[in-house]
Amino acid sequence: MSDAGVVPARSRIRRRRTAYILLRLSGVMLSVLVLGHFAATHVTTDVADTNSQFIDGRWATAFWIAWDGIMLVAVLAHVALGMWSVTADYSTGAARRRYRTAMSALVAFLLVYGLWVLAAGAHII
Repeated sequence: MSDAGVVPARSRIRRRRTAYILLRLSGVMLSVLVLGHFAATHVTTDVADTNSQFIDGRWATAFWIAWDGIMLVAVLAHVALGMWSVTADYSTGAARRRYRTAMSALVAFLLVYGLWVLAAGAHII
């Protein structure tokens, strides 16, 4: 009998611990990024002035392009890590692989599309 495809318990525990820590770190990052985004968009700026010209002005600076890009990556990483944990807890075998493949494809699509939108909005492409 072959042990191919069997992951040792210690390795599984290490991966789950790493995913747990990364999920928490991405949550902390999101707290800072989203609150900064909210403050810049809704607190320091009059809501009536938040229109397409406001977004064009924001995306004219490298700081806000980077901020929004990092926020997009952090959101998708947080979602992927959370869903990875959920599939680990509530599915097994082939179903788990299908869920994770679909989730990975969706996250990859959203990352590429989101970065494309950011680049197009910032007139980079």
